[in-house]
Parts: sequence; C-alpha cells; structure tokens
Amino acid sequence: MSGSGYYASPPALPPARPVRRGRRRLFFVAMLLLTLVACDVLARGYLMLVLPYGSLETLIERQQSAATGAAVSEGASEVIHPYLGWVHNPQLSRAEEMDGREVQTNSLGFRDDGEAVRRRSADVFLLGICGGSVAWNFSWEAESTLRQLLSALPQLQGRRLQIVRLALPGYKQPQQLMALNYVLSLGGEFDAVLNIDGFNDGALSILENARQKTSIAYPRSWHARSLVMTDPRISAEAWRLLTLRAERQQLGRRALQSPLRWLALYQLWWHLRDEASRAELSRLGMQISQSNSGSFLHHGPLPEKESTEEQAVAAAELWIRSSQQMQAVCRGLGIPYLHVLQPNQYVPDSKPFTEYELERCLADGQELQSVTSAAYAELRAAGARAKDRGLAFSDQTGVFSGVTDTLYVDPWCHFNRLGNELLAKAVAGELAKVLAEQR
Repeated sequence: MSGSGYYASPPALPPARPVRRGRRRLFFVAMLLLTLVACDVLARGYLMLVLPYGSLETLIERQQSAATGAAVSEGASEVIHPYLGWVHNPQLSRAEEMDGREVQTNSLGFRDDGEAVRRRSADVFLLGICGGSVAWNFSWEAESTLRQLLSALPQLQGRRLQIVRLALPGYKQPQQLMALNYVLSLGGEFDAVLNIDGFNDGALSILENARQKTSIAYPRSWHARSLVMTDPRISAEAWRLLTLRAERQQLGRRALQSPLRWLALYQLWWHLRDEASRAELSRLGMQISQSNSGSFLHHGPLPEKESTEEQAVAAAELWIRSSQQMQAVCRGLGIPYLHVLQPNQYVPDSKPFTEYELERCLADGQELQSVTSAAYAELRAAGARAKDRGLAFSDQTGVFSGVTDTLYVDPWCHFNRLGNELLAKAVAGELAKVLAEQR
C-alpha cells in the first residue's frame, strides 16, 4: 500500500459540540434578572431619598388615597356645602390622632370626636368652639386646661365639660356665623359658645380673596375651591380637569392591583407618572382660575375696594358684624357667647421672639407681615368699638407679650401646646365673666 503512492486521508474530527440554546437562554434570563435587581435597588434608593418617610408603604398609602378619590386633587376630601361653603367629606376623610384620641369626620363634615348636634343635659356642659385652624387646634390642646379652670364655676358643678367643634381650618366669617346657625337649626344646643378667630378673617380675606378678585365675604380662596363646579363658558377646560383626576384615580387602582406593586422599580414608575399628573393638574387649575377671573360662579361680586387699607376696613366690618349676629342668636336662646381675637406674631410688640421664631416663624416677604399688621389694626379697632356697644369681645393679641419661650410654630398664625394653654388661661377668665353676667 505504501508503494502504490496512495495516502490514506486523516480520520475525520468529531463534530463540534453545539452550544445549547438552553444555556444561552438561561444566561440571558440571569443577566436580565441581575439587571432588574440592580435597577430595583437603585429605584429603592432614589425613593428613600425623595419620599417623606423613605418607604414603599408611603406610596401605597398615596395610591389608596388616589384610588378612593380622596387625593386625586388638592382638597379632594372637602366637599362644597350649600350653607357653609365647604366641609370635610366623611366618606373620604381619614381618621387622625389628636391628643391621644382618634378624630373622625362626623356626619355634618366637622372634624371632631363626636357629633355636632348634641342636647343639653344635667351632667354635661356643652361648649361650642367656632373659628379656623387656631380655634380647632385650641379645642384639642387647651381642652384639659379649660376643663380644670372652668370646673370651679357654678355652672359646671357636677357637670363634665364637653367641647363641640364647629371650627375648621380655613374658616372665616361669615362661616362661623353660618355654622352656628346651621347646627342650631338642626336642633343642636349649647351651654356656651366661644368664637376664636381673626387671622383668616383679616389677612387671608385680603391676600387670598380680594387680591384674587374674589369677594371678601366668600369662603377662603373660593375661586380655587369652586373649580369642581363648572362654569358653562369653560366646559372644555373643566372636562380636561376631571379627566386628569379620573386618570390619577385609575392609575392608583391599577397600582394597588398590580403583581409588581412590591417592586421599587414599579413604584418609581408610578411615582413619576403620578407626579407628572399632579403637575399637570396644578398647571391646568391655574389656567382655569385665570380664565375665571370675571366669573361670578367662582369669584362672586367683585371687590369694590382696591387698596389694602380699604380692604382691611371692609374685612373687619364683615368680621365684627358676623360676631354681633352670633351673639344676638345666642342671646335669643339664652346661650352665653364670647368672641376672642386670636394672637398673631405680626401685631407689633405682641411677643419677644426667640431665635427659632425669628428664623422659622416670620415670613421672608414683607407682604404677609404688612397686610396682617394692617388687618389686625382694623380688627382690634372694630372689636373695641363693638365691645363698647355690648359685644362680649376679648382682644388677646397681647396674651404672649411677656413670654420668652418659643410659642409660634410657623410664619402664619399657629402656636404650640404651651401657647394654647396660655391662651386657655386668659380665655377661661373671660368666659367666667360672661357666664357670671348671664346667671
């Protein structure tokens, strides 16, 4: 064979082992999972930076609120009321804790731990408290102080003080007057009524109503609160507003039902979508509000006064007339009434400020300070004149004048528990005088 010139071909190599497709797929899936895990970790880290409490539960709570409709827009838990302007919606408002008690929204829309319509009894002294946020905070944080100081009065012997809260944050006259009349018309009874107000009635009537061409007599920022009511002239814009709210609600419902809801990456996607919708709602709301500048539906009769001074006088006159009407109604029913002008940091020389108050409780701009100062000057003067004519009125703007502790908590008008307790001591003394006069 070797001499024949024939050379045998080398043996064939074994065929290359094919890479299994299954391994490629497994590798692809593994890399995809690793990428998803990495992205989820990054999303979680981002959310922990931007969320108030740094947890996915915060977003889930927001989704639940959006799904129910309670948070599809600012003030969604409020409802337009035929007599009071607006109240809270008991079907949407969440419970909150105040002074160790769970506070619900009662059947009339007031934030209280009981119903607004109650009857007098031999063992309970019913004290109605009217006003805005200061009065509402006072009704909780000063309750024990009031109970202690008033317990020695003859009218409270053998009786337990029970507060009926007709105050709601944002209320201004004549809402206090209307709330009192409304509850009385439904059969509510009181042993005394305390009205604590001033800032909303003066400063906000100017800044949030008159400056926006909204009637001073209308509820605070009525042009914004009434956007849910459609002016036929701008039906297209109103339809878009309602559509955006519906989209936010649907997005919240889908997020709660999604099997991916526990992934931070999915929650980040929802958060960015929801924030975009909120921004669009805000932009559209501003656009509609500007389009409604001459709408009677949203602004009421146009303010006739142009200057801050004239507006302050008009606001003070409305405020004091409303209080006189409250006293007249109470007097006709034999109910002692006391009107208290709440303290405010922009009243000159009303308190020595601490470093905290100087840094955090005074507005940077001058407009809030100047308008509030002008409004309070008129409120104090109107109150003094009405007191001379028989109104049970107490000017408490100087109640903190000798207090060097920190009392105010924000640049508006709110103070802490100590401030409420100090105000309660002063108010209890004034209320005792009113009760003594009507024995």
